[in-house]
Amino acid sequence: MALIQGNFWSETAVGTDSGATATHAAVSSNTHVVTCISGHVDADSLLQILDGTTVVWESKIDVSVEGFSFHFSGLSVPATRSALIAGKIAASSADCQVTICGHTI
Repeated sequence: MALIQGNFWSETAVGTDSGATATHAAVSSNTHVVTCISGHVDADSLLQILDGTTVVWESKIDVSVEGFSFHFSGLSVPATRSALIAGKIAASSADCQVTICGHTI
């Protein structure tokens, strides 16, 4: 699901035991910038922002320490010009959700 308002957008994906990936499609000659990533996961996992297939930002989620939900705001993670950008939860036990938001320049 995508929300696009001006140059601002958000993408959300839900998953089960194999994680989830929220992807914002590439736009020719433009650059996407992720400004926040949020969601929930029911098991320890890696949380990543991908520039195409390259990991450009990563955090480990330890649910026993940080809890099931996460929210990282104030980010400025750009993709390569004309590349897609994605937020990914690597794995979960049965339930997860990830949302990325940002803008396009």
